Amino acid sequence: MTFQADTGALLDRARRYERQGRSAEAAAAFAKVAEAMEAHGDLMSAVAVRARQARALAAAGGTGEAQRLLDMLDRGAASLPAEVRAGLDAQAAHVLAAAGRTGEAARRAWSAMSAFGALHDPKRAGAAGVHAARLILKDAGPRGAERPLRELLAQMPPGGDDHRQVARLLADAERRPDRDHDVLVTDPDSAAWGRLAAALAVGAHLAVGNGVAWNTLADRGARDDRVLLERDWGITDAEGWREQMDALLDAQNSDPAIQMVLDQRGRGTGERAWREAITAWCRERDISDETVRQVVELSGQILRYEARFRADGLLPPDGLVESVYGYDFGRAVNMARWGLNAGYCDAEEAEKCVLTAGHRAHQVYPSWGSFAAGYILGRMLRFDEGEFGEWYERSLAGHRVLAEDPDSPWRRMAWG
Repeated sequence: MTFQADTGALLDRARRYERQGRSAEAAAAFAKVAEAMEAHGDLMSAVAVRARQARALAAAGGTGEAQRLLDMLDRGAASLPAEVRAGLDAQAAHVLAAAGRTGEAARRAWSAMSAFGALHDPKRAGAAGVHAARLILKDAGPRGAERPLRELLAQMPPGGDDHRQVARLLADAERRPDRDHDVLVTDPDSAAWGRLAAALAVGAHLAVGNGVAWNTLADRGARDDRVLLERDWGITDAEGWREQMDALLDAQNSDPAIQMVLDQRGRGTGERAWREAITAWCRERDISDETVRQVVELSGQILRYEARFRADGLLPPDGLVESVYGYDFGRAVNMARWGLNAGYCDAEEAEKCVLTAGHRAHQVYPSWGSFAAGYILGRMLRFDEGEFGEWYERSLAGHRVLAEDPDSPWRRMAWG
């Protein structure tokens, strides 16, 4: 077998390992290809393969070794042909990003885009441009990224999919309000429609609040979901996660008194009749006078929230909240995301939980709007305590993003 055939077969194997996520094996295979090329005197090709090796090493967790290899390649970069330098820049961007050197990574990706563009290689130029845009956002944040994203976009040929992706990233950065809980993030690599997407959209309130993509379970951000689950939910293992998940899916995490109070409104028309219906329900079950007083007061609190919801557009002029189960269903979607990222469940189980939460929400509510009102009322009764303070303002801001943003799943997908 010839040298070209041997190295070609090994290179194909390395690329296959890379596609399969077997990064350590890919790095070892790329190293063997580079050694063979160097021994044969094909130094330019060897540099390109070494750059791929560095990227695979970084993906396998060997960022230190990857950076040392990258530094060695960079020292001889000035004598390399333009195409090889462009490829080195593209791979270097991934290595530096894995090492947390995001600003440098963005600059290398931008340089790769410019070089590939000069070489009339639009496919690789576009890929490098999108990578540069995402790195800029990660490094500078939406506010700081606006100017460099505009400059980057100006250097990209208009009309292509890569240009549209960067344009959308810029539009999101420009539209993002000052507070990080008011932004809709959509993962461009995940489906934004379909059965699973519709179920994921049931959890969009918290996704907006946490600044994560609403349409994916795998959160690629830096947040540690194990810390979040232990801090906010007392969950430290898979068993505890499953217990909380089941409670959310069965709408048993919230105070059951809230739904009981809402259910009694069907037995009367006005406020007085509603209070009498609540009292009668409690008397039938021999509930204490103090508890009766508390649940009757709860009905008044609900009325005040509903009046504010109507004024702020969360409810139509004659709208009422019929269920707060949506608060549990919406959190269940996010509990699936957190459990997956914490390693307490696998992707199949997380997806099954999301689909169940979506199905049950669709059984209870007739529309996105009614679901949103139920979700927010449940949240307010737990945290806001009738103050219409920061909890309410944040929830209202997030709701308006979901109700008004043209890219919102609530605008793009019919309920149910």
